Amino acid sequence: MFVDLSPSSLDTDQEKLFPATSNPAVAHCQRVWLSVHEAAMKRQKYKDVAGMEAAQAYRRAMPPLSGYQNVCDFIACVGFGMLMGIIPETSAGKLLYAAQVTLSSASKRPKTPPGSAA
Repeated sequence: MFVDLSPSSLDTDQEKLFPATSNPAVAHCQRVWLSVHEAAMKRQKYKDVAGMEAAQAYRRAMPPLSGYQNVCDFIACVGFGMLMGIIPETSAGKLLYAAQVTLSSASKRPKTPPGSAA
């Protein structure tokens, strides 16, 4: 099940309806979803197939798991995607776990390169 994010379903003030879209990464993922969904609907007219294609594009548009801000934005995109029905909860759990592992491993890196004087 996918939530209708088409322009006709949104009020003019989108951020009031979807405060998460004030995050540029979430807004980008949502725009990608919408663009792919609209194109797929024009091409084949099957809402389920269009939703699957758009969901895949949404996941590909998410920030990479590198750098603290990217990881935070990735988490925001997963959360929004899950709330909107774009990312199934079972997949969201795996994606959030990947973000957790990334943050955990980043905090365990040495502050200075090995062999350099502090």
